Amino acid sequence: MPRTRPPRDRQLVVAVLTFAALLAGCGSTYTKADFVAQADAICATTVSKTRSIAPPSFTRSPAQRLSALGGYLAVVLPIEQSEANQIRALRRPTEDAHALTRYLAALTTSVNEYAGLTAAAKRGDAQAVASAEAALRANPVASLATGYGLRSCGTPEATVA
Repeated sequence: MPRTRPPRDRQLVVAVLTFAALLAGCGSTYTKADFVAQADAICATTVSKTRSIAPPSFTRSPAQRLSALGGYLAVVLPIEQSEANQIRALRRPTEDAHALTRYLAALTTSVNEYAGLTAAAKRGDAQAVASAEAALRANPVASLATGYGLRSCGTPEATVA
């Protein structure tokens, strides 16, 4: 009479095979298109949030304009920082990795420049505001985003007035 495996051994085999099948499914390929879809969703949310914030009025004296800009940016900056943190936390596809790395570096720089602009406006330092604005205009984050295939993230005027 042939020897049969005890039920416990069969359960172990079934469990191992099930686990192997799950691992195979979990290892599905994460593509550039997946990253773009997730990042664009994050950016679209940021655009929506920042557009809901009333922009500052620039019809007053220069000192009052800087103060208004500082107050506005103090509200917008955490939203921008959250966007950058969420995008950096996304899984990175292997496709076009160099372009993605360049975009993420420019994104980090851009958020830091917005932080500097916010601080300068709050201090009422017109020269530092002008320098920070020039740095932001020179930052290639929007063109790198667009070049990578991001649509909502490649709109520089979408988030800050």
